[in-house]
Amino acid sequence: MNIYQISFSSNTVNLQLLRTFLCVRKHLNYTRAGKELFLSQPAVSRQIKQLENEFGIQLIEQLGKSLHLTKAGQTLVVESEMLLGAMERTKEAVQAHSSAGQGSLRIGTSSTPGCYMLPEVLGAFHQKFPEIKLKYVSDNSQRVEQMIIDNSLDLGFVGAYLSNDDLRLEPVMEDEVVCFASPAHPLSDQRRITPQQLSDTLCIVRERGSSTRRFFESWLSDKDVKLGKVIEVQSSETVKKLVTACLGFSFMSIHGLKDELRDRKLILLDVASMPLPRQIYLVHHAKKHFSPIIRAFLEILKNTDRSGLKSDGSSH
Repeated sequence: MNIYQISFSSNTVNLQLLRTFLCVRKHLNYTRAGKELFLSQPAVSRQIKQLENEFGIQLIEQLGKSLHLTKAGQTLVVESEMLLGAMERTKEAVQAHSSAGQGSLRIGTSSTPGCYMLPEVLGAFHQKFPEIKLKYVSDNSQRVEQMIIDNSLDLGFVGAYLSNDDLRLEPVMEDEVVCFASPAHPLSDQRRITPQQLSDTLCIVRERGSSTRRFFESWLSDKDVKLGKVIEVQSSETVKKLVTACLGFSFMSIHGLKDELRDRKLILLDVASMPLPRQIYLVHHAKKHFSPIIRAFLEILKNTDRSGLKSDGSSH
């Protein structure tokens, strides 16, 4: 793989160091940055030190347990984003002259489309274009949206609409959010449960970046209700396991509960005004140049015949 390099006086800086720096700036934590970059914490620290040595100035300082950008670091953020963006746009413009049968495609998704829509689409795409290198990232919607803005991904799929001038969103799949619990839970045999009753009950929730959580909390807020006591976890599977153990109730896409509902491990709660309909959205950067590869993927997405996937979606 080629590493682009830029000379500063007698020194040379490769763009990967700048990408690492921007990732550390995003998380302000070496360990979390390393997790995103698939690097160890010491490797991330070494790359930042190497970058500081190349520029001859401190870019990040540690105050107590917290990382902070220096003035020089803040300047480098702006310039690096402009530089990397220009490099990526140049690469995309050149690759636009290639065929759809070569190159790479970077896709990010939140849990619902990642589990119940994209596998079939990606399978069809890979069958038609086996030489395309696929990068597939599964994370919460907030992080997927940020990676689109940072141009770390070409396309994303998320479960909540976000008003952002840097993004373009297009509905591609219909979904329903439901409340559920163990058959042994006290709410399981109640009828027309109110939002206030939900607020008074322990709830198992995903982290704050989750689009489903954002969607459900917005629905409660419209009814002047907030979630009460919660247990926050990092995956939908953990949510289901804790709810199955009768620790509390939760909410998620109906698509994520089919097996558990069939086996009667979980049941749907009879909540007033539910289920809540929503859309799954395709998201991309407003200034994204659509290469032949991206266009080919969107055409397959448009034509894939599966339950819940809109057949009349448009492509770019």
